[in-house]
Formats: sequence, structure tokens, C-alpha cells
Amino acid sequence: MNMKRTYDMAPMIRSCRPVFVLAAMALFAGLSGCSEIEIGGGSSIVPKVTVLPPNLDSDAAGSIGTSGDATATKSGDGSPGGGVGTIRGRVFLTGSAPSLPPLFVQDAEIKDKEVCAEFDVPDERLVLGTDNGVANVFVYLKKKPKGSPDVGPSEATLIFDQKSCQFLPRCMIVQSGQTVKVLSDDSIAHNTHTNPRRNQGVSSLVSPGDREGVLELVYGRSEDPFSVTCDFHAWMKAYHLPLDHPYGAVTDENGNFEIADIPAGDQEFVVWHESAKGQKLERGLKIKVEPGENASLEIPYSVDKLQL
Repeated sequence: MNMKRTYDMAPMIRSCRPVFVLAAMALFAGLSGCSEIEIGGGSSIVPKVTVLPPNLDSDAAGSIGTSGDATATKSGDGSPGGGVGTIRGRVFLTGSAPSLPPLFVQDAEIKDKEVCAEFDVPDERLVLGTDNGVANVFVYLKKKPKGSPDVGPSEATLIFDQKSCQFLPRCMIVQSGQTVKVLSDDSIAHNTHTNPRRNQGVSSLVSPGDREGVLELVYGRSEDPFSVTCDFHAWMKAYHLPLDHPYGAVTDENGNFEIADIPAGDQEFVVWHESAKGQKLERGLKIKVEPGENASLEIPYSVDKLQL
């Protein structure tokens, strides 16, 4: 008998806003309240962030100060009076980028090599795109803004897949109370093991070729990103970020991200990457969001902050 196993990852599911945006210019689609299945990733400091008005070329950008609080800049097509603003930005590596060899080459003598070493297995701790844009960086509000509405969790079901002994996607944002279906496209068994600090952890078998998603994950509490691993294949790793608000995004393959409909006012963001020292590239990225306006940010990631 095929029995569905549902794991409630907190004693109480808290009510939270259902709509959040994972828009990274080209790669990530927005998640809205719908029933269809979609693919789903301390102390305050004054970060060095360049604020670029839309369509400003790189030469002009050099004249803008890079210290102090980042401030939203008005877009030509902004519609003031809406009480919310949008942030679009890019995280990029500065300095000489290290070259990471594959974790395994094709046909390497590893567990389940017929599936896991069918191809070279890349080291995805640092993925760089155009102009050293850094993929898989979480950018999110530290906490839910005051006065933002409380509504139920998103009805959109997220997919967390496994293919060729790799998790897909590597980085995922999940709303509190939202369902994540764990699938596998591999002909071998996997084990999905979550490692949260505030939510209840799960360690569960995922059967070969499970395209239904017998295992479902639900996170009840907001917390910083945590790892998801496979006990059968130690190199497999991904990161989940549960949020009780919709104001977060994951950078795409070129380091781009977008967060829309942010309540106007002074907001504080976290910039998190798995290979940054302490993992928080910026603990308190302060941005003033103006209603009906857009902010374009360039967030530098110095190689001396890497810990590989």
C-alpha cells in the first residue's frame, strides 16, 4: 500500500503571508497563491553597496559612493503612492576567482557509480556566471516588516528533486506552512535529511524513481538557511530557507535577484552564501525603500570572504 507521509516541522503552523517573489531576472519565476506545482533558493553593519539607478552605465557607477546605507533610487517607470517598492540587484565576486575541480569525474569509484558518476559531478559551493555573478545567494529581510498583512501559507507546492545524485534546486526559499514535495528521478534510493535549528528535523527514505512525492516537508517557523543532505551519498547538499514573509530571493546563475512589493521604509536584509566566512556575507544590509520606486543594487563579494 502506498501511504503518504507528511511531516509537520513545528508543533504549531503559524499564519503567514502567502505570496512571495523568487525573481532573479531570468531564472526564477514568482510564486503566487495557486494550486499548481512549481519548481522552487547578528549585529548590524554598514555594508559597502553601490546603488545604481536603472540604466546607469558602469563608468557612471564609479562616481557613486560605496559606503553608508543603501537607498532606493527612483525608477523612470515607478508609480509612486503604492506604499511598496522593488529591489533588483546582483551579487558578484571581486578578485581572482578560484577554480574548483569537480567533486567526482565520470565513472569514479563512488557509491552507486552507475547513477552518481554518470557524468562529472561539479563542486557547487561556488557557482559563477557572467562577470563573476555569484549564483545561489540568499537575499532576504531579517524579519517581517511591521504592519505587513497576516494571511495563510501559499497554496503553491514546491518541488525538491534529486537527479544524478544531486539536489535540485540547490537553494530554495519556502514559506512557513508551505508544502514541499520531495521527488527523485534516480533509479537508486536516497535519504533526505534536513538540519534545521528552529524547525523539527526529518530523515526519511526516498524511494527510487518517486515522481509522486510521497515525502512532504512543511516548515512551521522562520529561520536562517540550513543544509539538507543525503545520508547515503555524503556529497549531496542543498539549502532551505523558511520565511514567514515573502520578502526574499535567490540569485540566478549570473548573480541577479529581485524582490518586489516590499513595504516602504527602512528595511534590513541578510545576504547569505554557503561559502562565505560565517555564511552571512552581509548581516545587516540597510536599505530605504520608497513607495512606487525601484532600487538597483550591486553587492560586491570579495574573495577574502570566501571559505572553501
